[in-house]
Amino acid sequence: MKTYMEQVRECTDIAVYCYPIYDTDKRYYEASDFSDDPWIIINIAKNEIYARHGYIFTDPDLYDFFMGQLWYVPTVEAEDFDDSVFNEYERANLQLVSQLDKH
Repeated sequence: MKTYMEQVRECTDIAVYCYPIYDTDKRYYEASDFSDDPWIIINIAKNEIYARHGYIFTDPDLYDFFMGQLWYVPTVEAEDFDDSVFNEYERANLQLVSQLDKH
């Protein structure tokens, strides 16, 4: 992850962890936008959509990753989460990254 952020995304500042990797809540993405991304980044992009809405991850790796993000505020247990909170961008992008996530 660190190598990807530094070499591909050219983020060498710790501030990279203050913001989501993608703006999946503000614009539509295409598969080509993820063509150079390793599967882990695609998986993170997918889960960021949930994280923005306070989803509490049961997967320990996702939980630990998002707890390290200053913008993440865990408020909703997985079993109580309602995906009706997603906007039109998030719905479309979630569908796309879910198809691309071969994890």
